[in-house]
Amino acid sequence: MTVLRPVLAVLLAGSLLAACSSDGDDASPPGADVEATTTVPAAPLKILYSNDDGITNPAIDVLLGMLLDEPGVEVTVVAPAENKSGSSDTTTPGGATYQAATTPAGVEGYAVNGFPADSLAVGLDELDLDPDLVVSGINPGQNVGPFASLSGTVGVGRTAIRRGIPALAVSAAIEFDQAQFAYGAQLAMEWIRANRDALVDGSAQIDTVTSFNIPNCAPAQMGALQTVPLATVVPEGVNPFESSCDKSNPNPGDDVIAISVGFPAVTQVPPDL
Repeated sequence: MTVLRPVLAVLLAGSLLAACSSDGDDASPPGADVEATTTVPAAPLKILYSNDDGITNPAIDVLLGMLLDEPGVEVTVVAPAENKSGSSDTTTPGGATYQAATTPAGVEGYAVNGFPADSLAVGLDELDLDPDLVVSGINPGQNVGPFASLSGTVGVGRTAIRRGIPALAVSAAIEFDQAQFAYGAQLAMEWIRANRDALVDGSAQIDTVTSFNIPNCAPAQMGALQTVPLATVVPEGVNPFESSCDKSNPNPGDDVIAISVGFPAVTQVPPDL
């Protein structure tokens, strides 16, 4: 219907001009001063939204709320019924059951009686969703370095790219903090907006999961977003879950170092770790 409205307006304007014109030689032909144009609306961005902490965890609503407010975005929530943190990309043999449920903010979705990766199978194979992007998070607890292989949040994304769907995972501090999680959600939204065209037209990369991790700092204390590789080890004496927030290393070499000193990090995670 959106496509037809400009044409309908042109036809109505032409009819009015014809009715008001005289029969003299100076009469303008119907619609002569109206330029007929049509506007094709942009295709919606379809998102399958999940997590590993369960559909009833309040962290799920932070980024979800922003996505629901974004024009031209269609979101379907398919998440575990219960907390399944640390389950990596594990799936339930024979598949998982599911039922209708709501998030703490009242967003309708589906609760899966299984692991986070089962949510993707339910969405694609049972609900017949055809998402342009799979989003997982925001997860309480950063998933950097070696922890990425254990993460159910990242596990959803790893399962998605194996099935040819771009994936975004977002993680923040272990303790839920609204301001901190909202900051992470804003960074994720910037990435989604920047990559929207490629996601919708199917040209976005599916080789890796794009993983955001937010340091345990107040937003005002954080440094600029760092694009860094996935760490292979956590150095002795470094605790990425309790950032110093001092930005003492302005050129962090990996995601563990970045968030340990107060920089948000975005990292590419391969499907197999």
